[in-house]
Amino acid sequence: MVLTRPSMKSFDADHARAACEQVHASCELMVRRLHELLDSKGRIAEEVHAIRKLGKVLRGGFCLFRLGKSSAKEIQTIGRLLSEPRDAVSRLSTWEKVAWADDASAAAAIRELLVQQTHSAARKPPKETVDWCLERVAAARANLEALAVDEHPARLARGLKRLQKQVAKRCRRLHHQGEEDFHDARKALKAYLGALATLPHGTCPVDKKLAALPEWLGDENDLATLSTWLAEHGFTDFFVPMLWRKIEDARHELREKILQEVEVLFPRSRR
Repeated sequence: MVLTRPSMKSFDADHARAACEQVHASCELMVRRLHELLDSKGRIAEEVHAIRKLGKVLRGGFCLFRLGKSSAKEIQTIGRLLSEPRDAVSRLSTWEKVAWADDASAAAAIRELLVQQTHSAARKPPKETVDWCLERVAAARANLEALAVDEHPARLARGLKRLQKQVAKRCRRLHHQGEEDFHDARKALKAYLGALATLPHGTCPVDKKLAALPEWLGDENDLATLSTWLAEHGFTDFFVPMLWRKIEDARHELREKILQEVEVLFPRSRR
């Protein structure tokens, strides 16, 4: 397995101080980006994407301090609350990548509706919503500040070990029919990599293959999300069977690649 397994003594006060400072710096950046969201001029999806990306790092950082059930959830809800603008753009982007045109009428109907939804989702969120998100960041920070500083090193070691176990468990659970398992594996990997990004550079090197795995899982999730959207809007396999076959083939190919990589990163002999 490529995951580094630090012992309880792997982190000292300097590591803990640097990690804590990084989490606070990320929180300050989140606050600035939330304020900027209200001033954004036509770039809502991009701004939300940056906020959600930062949120994944922050969630990993809070989990590192074993605040996964409190602070990490505070940050997670921000991403969910602001998800629609980015999701609309992502669905359109995924559709363009699928590049299906066997039925010109259906393809045009799908694309134009997706485009329309990106326009509808490009509006600024209400100030009250952003204010509530800012409260979530403040609450997350308060939980970290309430921890005893001398407990930080031990919390880092235990937190990282837990994140590593989650990655291994969820990746090893993957199989072609496990719809939610791929999403869960991606979340675990994002949290783990976010935790590593919180630690001082070079503290826990990670295999490049592991770092690339969430991107493949993200592509698979994008296809799953598009499939759900198609079904919800009436574009079922009854009307566009060739489209569904193409999406299913693409998902199967992606899953095969992911499963092969998981076998390398987490050999069967370790299971």
